[in-house]
Amino acid sequence: MPPGRRTVLDLGCGTGDVTIPLGERVDSIVGVDPSASMLAVASTRPGADNPSVRWVESSAEEFEFQGPYSLVVAAESLHWMDWPVVLPKIAAALHSEGFLVLALDRQLVEVPWASGLAGIIPRYSTNQHYQPYDLVEELTRRGLFEEVCRHATTPVPFTQSVDEYVKSFHSRNGFSRERMSGDQVEEFDETVRALVERYCENGRVRSSARVVLAWGRPLDGES
Repeated sequence: MPPGRRTVLDLGCGTGDVTIPLGERVDSIVGVDPSASMLAVASTRPGADNPSVRWVESSAEEFEFQGPYSLVVAAESLHWMDWPVVLPKIAAALHSEGFLVLALDRQLVEVPWASGLAGIIPRYSTNQHYQPYDLVEELTRRGLFEEVCRHATTPVPFTQSVDEYVKSFHSRNGFSRERMSGDQVEEFDETVRALVERYCENGRVRSSARVVLAWGRPLDGES
């Protein structure tokens, strides 16, 4: 991070997977998400009441940026946003030596229920016509991002309650609680929970996790 006060903005923070751990390492961090239900879950987690952490219910497009931020993070959330609106706002609010970091591909490594989950996901996803694309390449093509480097982390031990693991799926675009009906959410959660619990002792998921991170500079748009 740049020298001086360490201020971070986490856009699309969901249930606080990034905001809460970073809150222990920086002077201040703002977790922003448009979903009240996501923020309600985040607020109950250990560390959510850290004085360095502030939660804001807002879309990234409507959020009032109050930089300069040392770091802006979008962890698998930027695909939800209106890029030509949000990226220039980040560029204007970012410290001259700061970066926008995109978490592109967070996943557990070698989980024994992977094949069963692969059969469940298509049945419940609200993105039935989704076509995969490289986010960084698309942002670069539009003149909205300049990548500096990309790094795949070494897998690290990961543990989480089965309930938290199931809830984490609703931070994904295709499984947003706002897009799924209450019955769909309940059925999906029960189906995934029944699958995962077969492999987990004492209600805990134990695995390794990795993520691909891309550092770069947000830009104002097509040149």
